[in-house]
Amino acid sequence: MLRVEGVEVRFGGVQALRGVDLEVQPGSLVGLIGPNGAGKTTLFNVVTGLERPTAGRVLLEGRDITSLPPHRRARLGLGRTFQRIEVFSSLTVRENVLAAAEARRSWGRDEPDPERTARDVLRRVGLERVADARVEGLSTGLLRLVEVARGLATRPSLLLLDEPGSGLDGSESEQLGDLLLELVADGTAVLLVEHDVELVMRVCQQVNVLDFGQVIAVGTPAEVQGDAAVQAAYLGAA
Repeated sequence: MLRVEGVEVRFGGVQALRGVDLEVQPGSLVGLIGPNGAGKTTLFNVVTGLERPTAGRVLLEGRDITSLPPHRRARLGLGRTFQRIEVFSSLTVRENVLAAAEARRSWGRDEPDPERTARDVLRRVGLERVADARVEGLSTGLLRLVEVARGLATRPSLLLLDEPGSGLDGSESEQLGDLLLELVADGTAVLLVEHDVELVMRVCQQVNVLDFGQVIAVGTPAEVQGDAAVQAAYLGAA
């Protein structure tokens, strides 16, 4: 579904990413973890077209999309959320999700009715009870779920989630994890950046660890947790 090959990004004298390779298979849930400043969001920006890499390339389902603008990548099935919450604050939860569903229909004429799509997504994410509330009055945890719902309304084949668990309480985090597992069971691939290590280890089939812009480990949750370099850089010594 996604292949990142040798991606590098420099900001002046700072090298944010160094030869990063990463793969996401169809219908898989892959984690991307690491300390603050490791380059995780920069990598997301490269994949989604918000940042041009200094070197390397990005392939989506075998197609080189490195030079495509963000909206072209979205139309190819790429969706994302943001580390810093980005919602339409003057709109309701339903209207935020509906905006995404209507955008999806604009480039896919065979898409179902946006109202029905929004209704289905709100139910799936568990936001029906606040569907008619303006988002500006919601908790951070609920706003994260609104972003996830809006991303799903575009019906992506690959969804990039940037810290969706930030601000969620225990029950909301468990709900999010169950939702992610349902998505991959239905065939959606997910790349997850998350500091909630317990969530990552529960739901991800593979975990990539970034440190100072470099991938220092790739493996199953158990393999990554047992990696001495990962413990030293991020998880802490056992």
